[in-house]
Amino acid sequence: MVEFWHDCAIEKFSFEERDALVVFPEKGRANGRLVIKTEYWGAFPATEVALVKAGFHLCYIKNDNRWGTDGDLDRKARFVRFVAEKYGLSEKTVPVGMSCGGLFAIKFAAKYPELVSCLYLDAPVLNY
Repeated sequence: MVEFWHDCAIEKFSFEERDALVVFPEKGRANGRLVIKTEYWGAFPATEVALVKAGFHLCYIKNDNRWGTDGDLDRKARFVRFVAEKYGLSEKTVPVGMSCGGLFAIKFAAKYPELVSCLYLDAPVLNY
């Protein structure tokens, strides 16, 4: 049974014992690019919906916490590489982060610059 998210097909699965998912753009619109929502799946989805409609694949993996610990950052890097390889996408992703998700996106970009093409941040937490 195919599930949908904002009229786009979504695949849900487990990656390293964490809930994970990929949302697919409409056939013929895919641009080979990947967006990763860093935290708060489903919150304020307008940006992610627009990016998927523009041809991006959207992925998400549940974190241990919202502070961007090394374990979460490393798992997220492995996840991005896995999704890119499985679906034939660029490993250069666009982390999308709001609030604590913004902190996560910044820390991910600092630790794994080779996996980041740009950041999309909205009111990011920059310190504790």
